[in-house]
Amino acid sequence: MKNPPLTSKIKCVLFNLDDLIQSIAAKDVLMTLSLPYAVVSSRPRASIEQLLNTAGLLTFFTQDRIFSSPEQLPGSAFGSMIFFHAVRSMGFEPAECAVVDKSDIGLHLAMKEDFCVFRMNDDADSAELENKGVLVFSKFADLSDFIDLFNKEVDLEINPAS
Repeated sequence: MKNPPLTSKIKCVLFNLDDLIQSIAAKDVLMTLSLPYAVVSSRPRASIEQLLNTAGLLTFFTQDRIFSSPEQLPGSAFGSMIFFHAVRSMGFEPAECAVVDKSDIGLHLAMKEDFCVFRMNDDADSAELENKGVLVFSKFADLSDFIDLFNKEVDLEINPAS
C-alpha cells in the first residue's frame, strides 16, 4: 500500500505516558526536541505527574501540557478523544501533530483522527505497521532526527524544485 502524499509538517508531538517513562532516552529527546510537545494518558492527572516525577521528566511538562482522559474527557471510551483534545488545546490540527505511541489502541485512535503516527519498533512487524501508515523508528533517541527527516521530506513533496 502506498502512503498518501505528505502535505503537512509535524508541528507538535504527543507522547503516550507509558512509552515516554519507559524510554531510557526520554530526557535527551525532550531536551533536543524543538517542537511543542505534551503527554497523554488514560490515568488520572495525579498519577501522570507522579510517574513523570519518578522518571525525572515532570520538569519538562507545564500543567497545560499534561492531558488526562478521565479528568478532561470524562465518559470518553478508552480516552478516544484525548489526542484530539490535546492537539486542539495546543492550537494545532491533527495532521500537524505526531502521536508517539506503541499501544495498538493508541495507534488506532490516532490514525482514526488523521494524526501522523510514530511508533518505536524493532520487531519484524515494521513492514505491516508501515503498510498501515505508521512511521516506524528504531531508537527513541533518534526521534528528533526522525521528525526532522519527515519534515524535510514534506518540504520536498510540497516544493519539488527546492
